[in-house]
Amino acid sequence: MISERQLSEYFYSFWQDHFPLLDTMFVKRFNVEKRARLGSTMGSPALPISMGAGVKRFDLVAELAFELAIESYKKRIGSVPDTSGAIQRAFKRIALLQGEREMSSPAGNERSEASLLVGNYEHWFQTIEPEGAVQFHARIKGVGVLNEMEIDFCTAKTLFEVKAVNRNVQGSDLRQVICYIVAGLGSRQYTWSDYCIFNPRLAVSYRGRIDELLGYLSGRTAPECISDFLDALLEREQPLETTF
Repeated sequence: MISERQLSEYFYSFWQDHFPLLDTMFVKRFNVEKRARLGSTMGSPALPISMGAGVKRFDLVAELAFELAIESYKKRIGSVPDTSGAIQRAFKRIALLQGEREMSSPAGNERSEASLLVGNYEHWFQTIEPEGAVQFHARIKGVGVLNEMEIDFCTAKTLFEVKAVNRNVQGSDLRQVICYIVAGLGSRQYTWSDYCIFNPRLAVSYRGRIDELLGYLSGRTAPECISDFLDALLEREQPLETTF
């Protein structure tokens, strides 16, 4: 069994078979054509958050900001926020990813940078309010060699992937989103029609229609693409032929 991150970062020939147009040129066009600056419903622009010179644990800052943003959203819709629980969730996730048992508490500059990122999340949630309720940490069933997955958040209409990094979207980011789309729609757990990659650090987003993305990259209809991709995951013990 493999994770969606492993599948998106390796298995080059597997991706070429199913999405032959997901190449470097497409990724460059995607970053130019789909990129949109984040604003708010009040019209004021959200600003990029530069990486602090004294901050070393950017992964912890990003995770802490995301979990605190969830609590901010809960407060916005009238629920009781749990700030201490958010901090513990962020610590637990980063410790698990890094294989550490304990981590030191966030430093002042780490907390300050996380707070700035939360501000951009709050701008973002204002813009997607018309879509209805937001579901955080939504689970997607695994299929074949692909493990069960967890997405950042979604609405009934849109799958959202967060990349709180100081760079453009990469091919591996798009492949990861495709894993979520294919498994989520193929299992009939979700009914998304749109996808969005949101970057709170750069204060930008990249939106599009799922059927257009899958259709263009695969050369088939979205249902055919999803069916073929799932069949391949079910049939192969290890979809590894050549790597990057």
